[in-house]
Amino acid sequence: MKRALAILPILAACSDYAVTRSTARDGWIQTDRGAELDILWVIDDSASMAEEQETLTERSSAFATPLAAAELPFRLAITTTSGTGELLAEPIGDQTEDIEGEFAAILTRAGLEGAREEAGFASAILAADHRSNDYARSDADLELVVYSDEDDHSGIDASDFVSELESTREGRSVVVSVVVGDLPTGCASAAGAADPGEAYVEAQEATGGARESICTADTEGMLERLANQVLGLQTKFVLSALPLLATMDVRVDGVAIPRRDSDGWRYDGSDNSIIFDGWAIPRPGAAIDAFYYDYTGNRGEDTAAL
Repeated sequence: MKRALAILPILAACSDYAVTRSTARDGWIQTDRGAELDILWVIDDSASMAEEQETLTERSSAFATPLAAAELPFRLAITTTSGTGELLAEPIGDQTEDIEGEFAAILTRAGLEGAREEAGFASAILAADHRSNDYARSDADLELVVYSDEDDHSGIDASDFVSELESTREGRSVVVSVVVGDLPTGCASAAGAADPGEAYVEAQEATGGARESICTADTEGMLERLANQVLGLQTKFVLSALPLLATMDVRVDGVAIPRRDSDGWRYDGSDNSIIFDGWAIPRPGAAIDAFYYDYTGNRGEDTAAL
């Protein structure tokens, strides 16, 4: 009896120390460029690019499919590192019926007969200048993607290259992304081998573009990241509180998004964020909401209901 009586005060005290969970809601709006977009790929067409070109063509839908779904006005053109800036075909646009098919078909035209001294900078300057062709537009943002297993040999300094691109599009965004050999010594894998792309990387760093390895085994993932960069889409959103994940409800424009690694969202505990993948990545201007219980909780009544 004494043992039972001793327990009663403890039980009563516990009931006075109840902890209830509070709810949280975070909201964001996906980036919207607010401008038309020119996308220019510069493909290395030298003889050493056989494996890399084949892989790019086979996996090209990973880049083209997000463009087709973006509902963003764009023009996409492809040139080579020949130095002439000549386009391989008429540009693809957001109104093109089969964007994925057209992109893959044009990539096959790059060929392997280009000069060994690649001149990607020279080609890009000519192809991206509205004074040189009808593809480029002075009032459109420019997203340039360089795909090469060797560095540039145009004889043009990277900073001068960026300045030249920017001079033809005053007030518009100019970003250089690169898929090149790793610094400082290059790279080699089953996908191919490459020298370090030092000048290309310098232009990429100066403009805040994406940097990818041409030796990567995950070509599809690489191309998806490039597509997100080109479209200006944010994939990671940091939460304001630590979530109880079992209660997390993530919605884009009111539509519930599943928690899964592919075509859904996942949680990154390293910085308390949610990361979208594939078709689940919010389109430009989309409203993103996350509803969840705060894991830390607070004493008192819940402030809202999920």
